[in-house]
Amino acid sequence: MKKIISAAILSCMFLATFAQQQVDPAEEIKKHLNSDQLAQYEQAESLKAKGDNLMQQAVTKQNQSDKLKTQAAKLKKGKAKKLNKQADAIDEAVATQKNSAFTQYEKAARQFYAVYSENLETLIEECPANKKSSAQSHISEAETFFVNAQDKLKRTPTGKKVTPLQIMKVKEDANKSFDDALDNCVQAYAEILGWYDKKEEPKPQPVIAQEPPKPADKIIYKVQIAADDKPLTIEYLRKLYPTTEGLNNELVDGIYRYSVGFFDTYEEADKARKEIIAKGVSTGVFVVAYKNGKRVSDISEVYTAE
Repeated sequence: MKKIISAAILSCMFLATFAQQQVDPAEEIKKHLNSDQLAQYEQAESLKAKGDNLMQQAVTKQNQSDKLKTQAAKLKKGKAKKLNKQADAIDEAVATQKNSAFTQYEKAARQFYAVYSENLETLIEECPANKKSSAQSHISEAETFFVNAQDKLKRTPTGKKVTPLQIMKVKEDANKSFDDALDNCVQAYAEILGWYDKKEEPKPQPVIAQEPPKPADKIIYKVQIAADDKPLTIEYLRKLYPTTEGLNNELVDGIYRYSVGFFDTYEEADKARKEIIAKGVSTGVFVVAYKNGKRVSDISEVYTAE
């Protein structure tokens, strides 16, 4: 089963432009929020972080299921059936875990959108005439996507026979609409605040820093952007990440994992993660840690937030 659940194909390109111009959308937006809006914004960031942790746990479980299915494919029918049954049970647990993550993302999206809507309403009044039309267009698009997301959630199936997977498909689809709404809000800020303004078009550059020497007993952090049970083509990866420079590929437990960056601290890696998914998309893009060159299954083993 594909695990490329990142909907960041467009947002990576979008955020890459900001990165080239040394713009951190979140930090720039915060400068224009009043104290109440800032408190709500930071609370939304906290909700989103909870969703990220839940989603990372779900991805870890999904890898266990995929490994069992790979093993089952090599066995005879009787033994394969037992492994597939175990994998199915894990898949159900994964769906439940992802549903919890999507619930956190939904709460965060609603709060982000409330802050954006209120703040943009003020900023649009002071926006230059030549930028106002484009900004208003993005704001209108954001409202359409937001309403669409709410309508999708109203169609979430209920009842004793409804499976976590059925619920997950609806929540995942609604989450994408929330992402699109937030992305348009961020683009409205870009128009109003002039993040695009530059005399010359910058040359493509990797968002993430290049690999430094890795001394012994040192913790290294990366940002995983994709994973699949089959190798991905360079062409496909370029759709997710504007350039293959600095892109890492490794095979772990039968899963090909693709990540970018080598960071000495979690904070640096998390900042890069936010640059890649600043529009609100977070599934499939998260920070991973390595100790002495070996991937750490639970990041809390090497990092604890203060």
